[in-house]
Amino acid sequence: MRGVLGVRGVLGVLAVLQVLGCSDLRVKVGVFDSVAEARAAGAVAAGWVPEALPTSATDIREGHLPDGRHWGVFTFPRAEEAALRALVGQEITSGTVECDPPGRLEWWPRVVQTPVNIEQVRATGFRLYRATDARTYVVNWGQGRAYYWR
Repeated sequence: MRGVLGVRGVLGVLAVLQVLGCSDLRVKVGVFDSVAEARAAGAVAAGWVPEALPTSATDIREGHLPDGRHWGVFTFPRAEEAALRALVGQEITSGTVECDPPGRLEWWPRVVQTPVNIEQVRATGFRLYRATDARTYVVNWGQGRAYYWR
């Protein structure tokens, strides 16, 4: 009898782990070639893609959960750097930054996952910003690539 209960217990634990592992299935992902395409798809109006992105931003990806949390990435040309700098606000150089993206966002960089080590992020060429739109941005100005989340 004890062996049967042991097997049932193990199966119960495995079932719970499977449910927890599938929680990332709630994430919805959008991929857009341009801001205009993201806008036409409703991703800007829904808040998954920032309203104030430079108009020439490309390779836009976003992932969002039903509770409103979202993560995204885009590429921008150097000519739009001033517009992006106006959006991102003041640089974060110390303190604690939290970021818990769903595991299904395979394009999300590991260096920007809780616990976010600001010095390590800076060593990769990225800079962290708290923006005027309540998002946190991680920008590599040299590569023209930025990640964001809220």
